Amino acid sequence: MLTRRMHIKTMGAMFAASRLSALAPETDFGAYSDAEKEKFMVSGKIISATDIGHGVTHPVKVQLEVGGVTHAAAIQMIDKELPDFFATDGTRATSRDCWRFNIAAYKLDRLLGLKMVTVEVQRAYQGKPAAFSWWVDDVMFEEADRVKKDVTPPDQESFDRQRCLCRVFDELIINIDRNLANLLITKSWKLALIDHSRAFNTYPGIRNTENLTRCSRSLLESMKGLTAASVAKAEGPYLTSPERAAVLGRRDRIVEFFQNRIKEKGEENVLFG
Repeated sequence: MLTRRMHIKTMGAMFAASRLSALAPETDFGAYSDAEKEKFMVSGKIISATDIGHGVTHPVKVQLEVGGVTHAAAIQMIDKELPDFFATDGTRATSRDCWRFNIAAYKLDRLLGLKMVTVEVQRAYQGKPAAFSWWVDDVMFEEADRVKKDVTPPDQESFDRQRCLCRVFDELIINIDRNLANLLITKSWKLALIDHSRAFNTYPGIRNTENLTRCSRSLLESMKGLTAASVAKAEGPYLTSPERAAVLGRRDRIVEFFQNRIKEKGEENVLFG
């Protein structure tokens, strides 16, 4: 039988525990490695789910819990055909809007050493295969909001370089749906790239040369180093053989484009870093 004294002691212990829990430091997700984020999203228990409310792919935001620690992820399950892509040279390529391209973009981003695309994993949701995307921490606003509010970055050159890298990457993956709402800006003014479900069609050429203004030396060298074997190993099941071949085809043309631009304008006006 629970005596009054035992009850008081139990309640006191519970109160103390709640106080300690409230005072416990918040988890530093910024210290998480890519592997730790992947593991969290694969193993985390879904404790809540809500519609994000915008985006044609109808993404869902979930809260995941692992050992008392919670973090959010975005989910995309989309997988459908899109109208064929027509290049300016008349080439026609089939297109899809597919969750697996989110993971493919993440894998290629890391292979190139960019680390701009949010961490992605495959996990089933409601009985369907899906891409779980790590909810970006410390987001200040979307690029759309920055432009609307006319906010000037504290280091304009650094920000412009990030935008240049994003544009090169988008041409490499032939991302037809980059918009200012899927460019996130953190409080440290770092760009985080999300939502790549409409990329990776099989057209092997450059979609828009106007996007290729400048590039970092490291990204250019990383693109040169891509091989059929390295791309296949990184991408696994997330790109088909024709989709991987198209990546390498676009790579060849992007590298050639920048090499010609360097001859025309000088390396110092084309490359940075």
